[in-house]
Order: sequence, then structure tokens, then C-alpha cells
Amino acid sequence: MDAMDKQTGIWTYAGSPELVSVAVECGTPESGGYVLAMQLSNGNMRLAATRHPSKYLSAWKHGVRQYGAPEVTRVYVSKPYIRYEPIKRMIAESLKDFKVEESDQYHIDAETLECKAGEILESVKQYAEAKNYP
Repeated sequence: MDAMDKQTGIWTYAGSPELVSVAVECGTPESGGYVLAMQLSNGNMRLAATRHPSKYLSAWKHGVRQYGAPEVTRVYVSKPYIRYEPIKRMIAESLKDFKVEESDQYHIDAETLECKAGEILESVKQYAEAKNYP
């Protein structure tokens, strides 16, 4: 595990996709799911929302072998959120200026992604606190 394979900034886990299964628990209906940002071998990022990060990455790996999709070189995993899918859509909307045409990928570096996603996650946190949500 390198120095970056741990909790950093807004991410519960940032590191190798191979270690997600031991570093991140599966979500439950009570705990919610995660927003993932996957850094791909072509230099782009892709967002995902799932309760099962390790299963999602395994399925992606199958797509790499089957269809020639770019490999995941690094993964960033948020803390769990009950409304993880709408949160992912909000982050995607904030990244629209970085979207690669006719793709679900974004040409963005990790630092800019963390800044943009951090703004959304901070507003979600403030809203939850105002409504006394857990």
C-alpha cells in the first residue's frame, strides 16, 4: 500500500482498485452507497454510484477484457450516503465543462475533481445538518 492508499480529503479511500475489497465495506440499505471516481488508463475519470464498490470494479475489469475498455488505475471512494445516486448526478453536473464528448468520462485531474466534488459534498453535508439527518 503506498502513502496515497488511504483516506484523503473528501475520499474515504483513494488508491489501488485491487485493495477496494479490503478497504471499503459494501453499503447496505441503511448505510447507503458510495460515489466512485475511477482514474482510467487513458487519463480520464469516470464517475459511478454503487453500494458494492468491489463488485462494480470487478465488472469493470471484465469489460476491460471483453470490450477493450480503459483499465482503472486508481479509484477514489466517498463516504457512504443514503442518496448516493443523486449525489453522483450532482457531481457529474458540476463537471460538465470537463466531459469528453460522446462518453461518460471526464478529462479532469484528481485535484480538480476533489475540489468540484468537495463543493457538492459540503453542500450535501450542510443540508443534512440543517435537516438533522444522520
